[in-house]
Amino acid sequence: MLKIDRVLLGRPLRVDEPVEELGISSYDRLRQAVNAGDTDTALELIDYIQVEGKGLHDVYCDWVYALLTWIADKCGEESLPEALAFSKEKINAVFLDQLKGLKTKKQVVQWYTEQMRAHRSGPGESGTLTVREEEDRFVISCDPCGAGGRMRLGGELDGSPPRTEAPYCLGTTKKAYPWSWGKKNVSYYCLHCSIWHEVIMMQTTGVPTRLVADYDPDNPHAPCTMYFYKDPAKIPAEYYTRIGLTKPLSDGSVTKD
Repeated sequence: MLKIDRVLLGRPLRVDEPVEELGISSYDRLRQAVNAGDTDTALELIDYIQVEGKGLHDVYCDWVYALLTWIADKCGEESLPEALAFSKEKINAVFLDQLKGLKTKKQVVQWYTEQMRAHRSGPGESGTLTVREEEDRFVISCDPCGAGGRMRLGGELDGSPPRTEAPYCLGTTKKAYPWSWGKKNVSYYCLHCSIWHEVIMMQTTGVPTRLVADYDPDNPHAPCTMYFYKDPAKIPAEYYTRIGLTKPLSDGSVTKD
């Protein structure tokens, strides 16, 4: 029998009886409720499924941030681009290579919007974003980002403190680097947005998969906004120079400043 406790953890937790029923997928439980016309149970499960996946998501994000901080502390933060490039290469085989099937910029935006919804971005950590199409680009705005933003602000739902503060005290760049958008105090976690989607892609293809706009390392309350230019030729040169590159020449090559 489905049973949801709201006291043990301060959030919903399935405590089905008998215990063997705990192994039944919550999605299967939801389908059963919908098929049975049990609206109350279905709505309760919709809310629970949102919670069920979020805790693990948050722990994995914190885990990555902690590992990057350990690498920076033990090997120097200058080693982070190499570490992030290594991890990108390893997960490309399955995860990021999905992008190869996307043929239009709009399709890329659709895929990235899914990622940011899954990050539970937006108010109430509910996965609500602002997406709009402009004449020359698409724009996704997360207020806040459910990953880097949550770690810089703290958890809205669980009341946990920012990961840059005690008891976590996870790291931010001590200097300004090209791969930190020319800024210091950038969360080590947020560096993958620069290194994966801008630096590596611009160096190898001349074109970023996405651009982070107006990242303010000193104001975690500022929204995280991403640009997806429809025509790479219209990407302002400043987005290349801020990471130590020049805008591609007519032959597509990219050089360092």
